[in-house]
Amino acid sequence: MNLSNPLNMVTPDQVTRRNALKGITLGAGAVVLQPFLNALAAEASGEAPPPRVVFVIESNGLWPYHLRPKSLDVKKGDQWLEASLADHQLPEPIAPLTPFKDRMTIIQNLSCKHAFPNHGSGYGALGCYNARASQANGAFNDPLAQTIDHALAGSLPGIIPVVGLGVHMNPETTFANTVSVVSRKRPLPIVCKPDVAFGSLFGSVAEGKAGQAFQARNNLLDWAQSDIKRVRGELPAMDREKLDIYLDTFEQMRTREDKVAKIKDRLKANLPAIDKFNSKLQTDRFEAQCVVAVASLASRLTNVAVIDASCGPHGYKTWKELRVDIDAHAIGHTHPDSPERDKNAVPIRQFHATRVADLAKRLAAIPEGNGTMLDSTLIVWMSDSAEEHHGQGMQWPLVLVGNLGGKLKTAGRYLQFPNYGAQGHRTLGNFYLSLLQAVGDKREKFGDADPGLKDIDTAGPLTEILV
Repeated sequence: MNLSNPLNMVTPDQVTRRNALKGITLGAGAVVLQPFLNALAAEASGEAPPPRVVFVIESNGLWPYHLRPKSLDVKKGDQWLEASLADHQLPEPIAPLTPFKDRMTIIQNLSCKHAFPNHGSGYGALGCYNARASQANGAFNDPLAQTIDHALAGSLPGIIPVVGLGVHMNPETTFANTVSVVSRKRPLPIVCKPDVAFGSLFGSVAEGKAGQAFQARNNLLDWAQSDIKRVRGELPAMDREKLDIYLDTFEQMRTREDKVAKIKDRLKANLPAIDKFNSKLQTDRFEAQCVVAVASLASRLTNVAVIDASCGPHGYKTWKELRVDIDAHAIGHTHPDSPERDKNAVPIRQFHATRVADLAKRLAAIPEGNGTMLDSTLIVWMSDSAEEHHGQGMQWPLVLVGNLGGKLKTAGRYLQFPNYGAQGHRTLGNFYLSLLQAVGDKREKFGDADPGLKDIDTAGPLTEILV
């Protein structure tokens, strides 16, 4: 994780709620509380919360029919279509997102065929290029150019430009180069162990003796407990609730050794540890990484996060915790007409949808400005292999939650663009240009052009989602 940017710490007398916070000093709690006080200072001075983007990437394709409400007119499946999600029930595979239906948009038929997403496009998913271009030279996933997460981070600077978190099939894998590229030939290592990610993120901002103390202590909140209690007592009442919610994010990262000790006589030998940050279970690690992502955003360490649940290409998992006994590769090769296909795929899809909903719920629970953190955030759920296990990239489905601080029109919409090659067809690169323009980056091109669309105008952003 790149820590080249300055910490930009503020002194307590800069945090003014009519000077109520003057005189607060920080000791051990600086690692936890300084970013929070920075945020209060910005809020008190009238600054708008920073826009934030979270990418959630899964493998094996995000199947279009899993996103399409059954009540929509399927005869218009190859034409431009706009519908209100308020008039339709979300399909079963993404039903966990129903509480956020009025804050989400489903986009169908964007393409990125030249990323060759079959079995997973790797860096191509966020970069809009063929990362396998050098496969003949032994490079299966080549970081040929910057990906959209780092492009956005250029306009949304944080202490850490991009936080990259992963859910690898091997629980012992600590780092993996998978989907994120800082600049040409500089991939961002994705941290696959939640406890390592937490230590790296929140230990790295402490310097000198404070940093040494952090590394020596497993429990950040215990280390800073007295400082936190004192600061809470000095905060104006209007900010205490915010602090409590902010710290609750860290509370969820505490070890659970005391709970394990209380029930150890009842634990069976094969029962997994209940600390999700050290769990071998994929479901636990996925949930823990979502908590780490929210914590990094809430503490303003970063404004851009990537949660790579694919860790591919070929990052196929067996979700036994969801009672699915065959791996994703076998699911992908199941005949589309077989009932076994959805029997195995839907629980996995619902789990991913639940994680996206959980991210939104956690962000919505953190007060910020006149609203919550979700008000300034956009969550992008997509697959590294586009529309299928053997994705062709002729359509690359997206699910968006949030509006990036009012910069996007994503309130309960279903958008379907014309098919690949038809007039009016748009691409994944157009979508990424929309995000860049929304945060003030006015570049006219992102990624490589698709040679198969040379006769179609694919310039510019998606004006349909820009405010």
